[in-house]
Amino acid sequence: MPTQSKPTNMRYWALAVAFLGTLPALFAQQDSTEILLKPTFALGTGMFAFYGDVGHQNATYSPLVSRIGYELRASTPVTPWLEVGLSALHGRLGVNERGMPRNLNFESRITTGGLNITYNFLQLLNPKRVVEPWVSIGFESVEFLTKTDLLDAQGRRYNYWSDGSIRDIAEYAPNASDAVEIHRDYTYESDVRESNIDGFGKYEERTWGVPVGVGVKMRLGGGFDARVGTVMHFTATDFIDGVSASSIGERQGDANNDRFLFTSFSVSYAVNIDRKAKQKKFRSNLSPEEMDAIAFNDDEDGDGVMDWSDHCPHTPKGVVVDVNGCPVDTDLDGVPDYMDDEPNTLAGAPVNARGVTITDADLLRGWLNYLDSGNVTIISNRVESFGPVGKPKVTKFSTPNKRAYVVKVGSQVEGISEDLIERILSLPDVRTIERGDTTYYIVGNYDALPDAIKRELQLSGQGFEGKVMIEENGNLLDLPADQKATAKADGGEGGAGEADMVGTNGPVLRVQLGAFRHRLAENIFDGINDLVTLKDKDGLTRYYTGVYTDINAVARHKVDMLLKGFEGAFIVAFKDGKRVSIKDAGAKFAGPENLNAIPKGTINTSDLIFRVQLGSFAGNVPVETMGKYVDLGDVKPLTSSNSVRYLYGEYPTRLAAEERRKELQAMGFTDAFVVGELNGRVIQAEDAEKLLEGK
Repeated sequence: MPTQSKPTNMRYWALAVAFLGTLPALFAQQDSTEILLKPTFALGTGMFAFYGDVGHQNATYSPLVSRIGYELRASTPVTPWLEVGLSALHGRLGVNERGMPRNLNFESRITTGGLNITYNFLQLLNPKRVVEPWVSIGFESVEFLTKTDLLDAQGRRYNYWSDGSIRDIAEYAPNASDAVEIHRDYTYESDVRESNIDGFGKYEERTWGVPVGVGVKMRLGGGFDARVGTVMHFTATDFIDGVSASSIGERQGDANNDRFLFTSFSVSYAVNIDRKAKQKKFRSNLSPEEMDAIAFNDDEDGDGVMDWSDHCPHTPKGVVVDVNGCPVDTDLDGVPDYMDDEPNTLAGAPVNARGVTITDADLLRGWLNYLDSGNVTIISNRVESFGPVGKPKVTKFSTPNKRAYVVKVGSQVEGISEDLIERILSLPDVRTIERGDTTYYIVGNYDALPDAIKRELQLSGQGFEGKVMIEENGNLLDLPADQKATAKADGGEGGAGEADMVGTNGPVLRVQLGAFRHRLAENIFDGINDLVTLKDKDGLTRYYTGVYTDINAVARHKVDMLLKGFEGAFIVAFKDGKRVSIKDAGAKFAGPENLNAIPKGTINTSDLIFRVQLGSFAGNVPVETMGKYVDLGDVKPLTSSNSVRYLYGEYPTRLAAEERRKELQAMGFTDAFVVGELNGRVIQAEDAEKLLEGK
């Protein structure tokens, strides 16, 4: 077996040894230089290029067509211009040589680790530089595992013919006429060392190397640097590609050892752990008695009151003070005389920071400024909110703003299954709380934690994964684990008795207002305080109202919903987690009832119109603006809790309203936009269009 070392590579080893040997002398020249401990960690990626017996002498070889590798470095400066570190490199390199008469390929998994030294040309560069060059040299261990692609996926050996094709039989074999053209699968399945094509035997698949690199580093700030460089790894082996000068026949290579190039980009972060010199404690030359005398007689602000008894230190010079050293406040309004612009304020009157009385007119002006942030007459722009702003929608059983215990039985972001919908609606006291895109389903409203725990156990027996939570001012809070454990120890561990069971006797009757492809505006449901909203897997949003056990009561509620304009309202019944027929719920029903039907809801849109909103005001409308409204005519004011909207015209379609909006904007009403109105409620034009389309 040929030796792995080559005389031609001895110069690389000599260079490495010579450079490392100069380090003591280099450090000796920097004895007066303070060395800062500043560990730097870097991670990067780059491309391999191979220079050995296979590939690079071929006319079609390009070092740019290579594979990706990854590097990891940890280093620290030992002088301002020299850095010592550890490095590791891992990746795959490979070459495909195609030609006549030689066709070779290989892929090798490369792993290196070693020590390197980097020089940054400090003596030659501007101290305020942002980019600096560097050179490096080191010593490393190299491990490689080389494989080659000799067989296709069906186990047929590649035979390269002179016409450039690859076939499953050799070109000059007796049965060459039966050869079938095949193609490489680029799966490197054959271990080069185990194949022993050239008779090298079990040679070592690890060696030593000398990495020599060059590149630039750019400071990014905050301890981060970016580095671009290329490193040539000179190895002490000629077996990375499995070919050497001792190979047989056309496989024979040259006498040089293999080497590979790694060009990379990396980002590093430096941790400055240099400890600052401890500041020397101040030591006074005065005796303790002298220090006590100074402290007892010192008056820092010069107001005649010693510091040890001065309740108001740092009083401005010349200000009259009382016996406690505080500025005099003659009218006792909380503002000292030297800052008081109104020295004789009436007793008890509220004042501002300058001691001036705040009148009722000032309070009203401040409230109006807070209300619309525009001194009463600001006009709303196109981005408008319809309905409550900043408050979660809590449906069914409005709860007072107090702390109570509830049980969460589910939550959803997307649609939920039909089975879960029926189980949730079987709970008579279920309600929903919406937070952003998530809907939470909760039951109960308990003052005592043990009662909530018993309800959780009952729901667990019904198949729900209940969780006791705290509801406070409309917010859901997690229950501390220790609090729940204490409650169980005090009597909340037992199961729910018959007196505690909720919703297990008889059906639960509700009125379904409909199922809609698009979510409806909240204003449409004004006055319905027990609304439960669920979205199913088909994307339909269902709306339910009311909880009854008597069929006559739920029938009356259905009539009320029909009168409100919900023409698709119908009665549904649930029992034991399933939807049941109205007949089973106690109603006389002529004909079969389809329990799987989910009728889409309809809303009476006969009163739905489109209008053009000209403006919205909190307080008085400017005289000039009101004059324009009067001259225009057909302007209707619509009052809400904190503002008045001014709407123009009535149009059956949005298109007609948009045409009129353009005309109004040309007339000077630049903030005009189209809205919908249904039974006195203003909704967005998009929602109104969906209602007209039956969506």
